[in-house]
Amino acid sequence: YMSSNGRCFDIGITVSSALSRYLASGDPFAGSPDPRSAGNGALMRLAPIPMFFAADAKATWHFAAESTRTTHGAAQAIACSQLFAWMLREALAGTPRDAILSPRCPHPLGDAATAALAAGAWREKPIETIQGSGHCLAALEAAIWCFAHTDSFEAAVLAAANLGDDADTTAAICGQLAGAHYGVDAIPAHWLARLAMRDDIDTMARQLHTAAAPVSGGGPA
Repeated sequence: YMSSNGRCFDIGITVSSALSRYLASGDPFAGSPDPRSAGNGALMRLAPIPMFFAADAKATWHFAAESTRTTHGAAQAIACSQLFAWMLREALAGTPRDAILSPRCPHPLGDAATAALAAGAWREKPIETIQGSGHCLAALEAAIWCFAHTDSFEAAVLAAANLGDDADTTAAICGQLAGAHYGVDAIPAHWLARLAMRDDIDTMARQLHTAAAPVSGGGPA
């Protein structure tokens, strides 16, 4: 569905397994709760949640988890998505970058390592220790680190991609945060010119923006 080349390619094992369970059971919350399955696949697709529920803090928090559970049921994957959704919500509301990077989540995060990340455990880490891996916590830390240590959309995404390993997903996660903060006009024109399905993506983003009620402000609710 909505593949850029008309076929499914490079699907992760966690997502593929969840889809198989859904086809067998009909339960949409087919993500495995196994901690070893806490991949980054839910983070890379998360932006529509805080976009659509921009005015509703409670719904943003709730549906970040529900969206994740369709493919990733591990507690850490859910916590990472809730943290990231909150940061995206703040960025979309125009919150200053320093405040985005010091999120005041409305509820406790259900995972100690994710809570430490939210508290700034990434701040003193050198680039050599940052890994753009397929694990949700490492991928989110890498995306946050790259956003924090650059000053433009282009620089943030390139920094994330150049970490290597699961480069495309790390860059996609970082790009959501950088895009929400810097805005669409900050995306290099030559990148947009080569974007597959650009018109479809633009139309869907505008529809989400139109459907969402205005944001009244950040902070816990």
